[in-house]
This record gives sequence, structure tokens and C-alpha cells, in this order.
Amino acid sequence: MKVKTLLTSGLTSLYLFLTSCGGAMSKNATEFDWHATEAAPRHYPMEIIQGTFFYKDQDYGLYIPSGGTLHAGWGVMNSHHVTGPDKKPLPDRVDVVFYSYTEKQFYRGKFDLPYEKILSLFRQAYIDEPKKPYYDAIMIGIAPGGAVSVWLEGYRVTEVFFGQAEKIDVDPSNGFNLPFDSKAESDAYIQKQLVNVLDSEELESLKKNGVPFGTWARYRNVYKWIPVYAQGKVTTDERMPVNYLNGESYWEPTSFDEEKQNTPKPLPRELEFSVDMGDESILYIIKFEEFELMEAFEKLGANGEKVYIEFDAQTPRENMKIRLYNDKEPKEVIELKKFYVKP
Repeated sequence: MKVKTLLTSGLTSLYLFLTSCGGAMSKNATEFDWHATEAAPRHYPMEIIQGTFFYKDQDYGLYIPSGGTLHAGWGVMNSHHVTGPDKKPLPDRVDVVFYSYTEKQFYRGKFDLPYEKILSLFRQAYIDEPKKPYYDAIMIGIAPGGAVSVWLEGYRVTEVFFGQAEKIDVDPSNGFNLPFDSKAESDAYIQKQLVNVLDSEELESLKKNGVPFGTWARYRNVYKWIPVYAQGKVTTDERMPVNYLNGESYWEPTSFDEEKQNTPKPLPRELEFSVDMGDESILYIIKFEEFELMEAFEKLGANGEKVYIEFDAQTPRENMKIRLYNDKEPKEVIELKKFYVKP
């Protein structure tokens, strides 16, 4: 009787343990394993002074990594700070103070975040991939002009928020917690940070062209773009990794079905696929020149037209040709000149 009781008790405990663990990842879960991280665009260095993702309905939350000059790329994680309990509530607000080196300007943004959307996406990630969910971070992006994005980040990246921070007046000594004795001294410090992270070509471009304010909002414009392949040179891959201008990142089909063709999407920044070129399968990694691509789509797809991105694979890889055309009659065509194919 005692053995039977112990066995029954043990099985009951095991059942409760397993169901409680499973419940944490169920469709009703509200706490997840995630960390905070940050991003900023290449060419335009930024710095987070302080920031917090506030847990839902709480006056505290998870700090955003601060200090250091950010310039890894829009939607590209800069640091990986793991802190606090493994499972944490998700945020419904963010408060961030940051600095734009190319403007010599401090900003502050206090925003409500779409909690229900964030919760739904995290839950779905754990349902789809319980052993390795595709989100494990919440990332804030800061850009010149005060642009702020928030993404869920992991082996896919999904934008959940975009907003506009306000300019604030902060003495550089207080902002950077450094004892500057004069404006000349703080200006010298700021210039040194620019020189440390930008190469001579980037510095010259900044001096000549200035900061392209509004670019990060422009990245979010969506179009009905469709990849196609010239002369029967069809990709041998069923799916391809795509990094988008707005910072998102997904695996997409190499051939779009009708639903995908009719779904407006941000423009691609970089994608890759393989093509059978007879004796061998060649991998093409293509990086678009963002302004050339945006200007072309603003001409060809501004009124909801489908725009085809036609890839004409060549050997060597660098001889790849790309043209865009829409579904008007007669069709309008633009050949791209400034894209880059990794050799």
C-alpha cells in the first residue's frame, strides 16, 4: 500500500510538473525568455543614453543596453545582455533617451507598444518551434531625426512599432557623464567618435550629402514585388533568406504564389538564392542599393502595380543583371545599376 501511494504521488507530481512546464509555453503564456537589445543604421552613428522596456502594467522593466557607439545596421542586433529571470513579462511601453552623433542632438521617446501583437507573436513562436522559438529578443532601433523602431528579434525579425522621438536639450557633460570644460571639448569628443567608427569614404559622404532624414520611415513603404528569373534560369532553392529595408528578416519562397504576389511587402535590402548554371549550382548573394531601389519602386509601383524583380543570372556572379518592370500595358522598365553581388 505504501509503495502504491508513493508511486501514485510521484506520478501526480510528475504530471503537475510536466503540465506546468507545458503551460508556460502554451497559448496562454504571458512570460517568455527574452532579452533587450539595440540597433542603429550604418553610416550614422547613434548612442543610447538610457532606456527601459516596461513590463505590462508595471513601473519597472528590463533595461536597454546603453553606452557605446551603435552603427551595425538597421535591424541588426548590436549587443547581447542577458539579465533578470529566464522568463519575463513582455513590455507594453518603452522609454528611451539617445544621441545622434551626425546631428549633435539628444532625443527622448516615450511610447506605448502594441502589447497584444507582441504577445501573440511570442506565443505563436513558441507553438511553432517550442525547442527553439524564433524570437528571443526585443530590439529597439534609433536613427537620425528621432526615428524609433521596435522589432521582435531572433532567427527572424519582425517590426512591431515605429515612432518619432522628440528633441531634448541636454548638456553633453550630463548626457555622456563626462566632465567637458567647454563646447569645444565636447565637440572634439563627438568628432572623435565619428572618426573612430566611420571610414574616410563615409565621412566624405556625410560631409557632402548630409543626413537623409526621413529615410527610416521611407524604408517602411510596401509594394507588390515579385521575384522572377530570366531565360529559364530558375533558382534551385525553394526558399531564400531576405533582409528587408525596414529591418525585418524572413525566409521567403523563391517563387511567390498568387496570395504572396498580391501582398504588399517592404523592399528587400539583401537576398540570396542558387541557380543551376549547367556544370554547377551557383549561389548569388545580392545587396541592393537602397536609394536606387526605392526610387525605382516609387516610379513603377506607387499606385499598387505589381512590380517584378527580374534576375538574369550570369557567370561570373558579378555579371548578374537585374531589371524591374510593372504590370502596366505597355510595361514600364527600369534596369538597376548599383546593386552588389558578392563574388
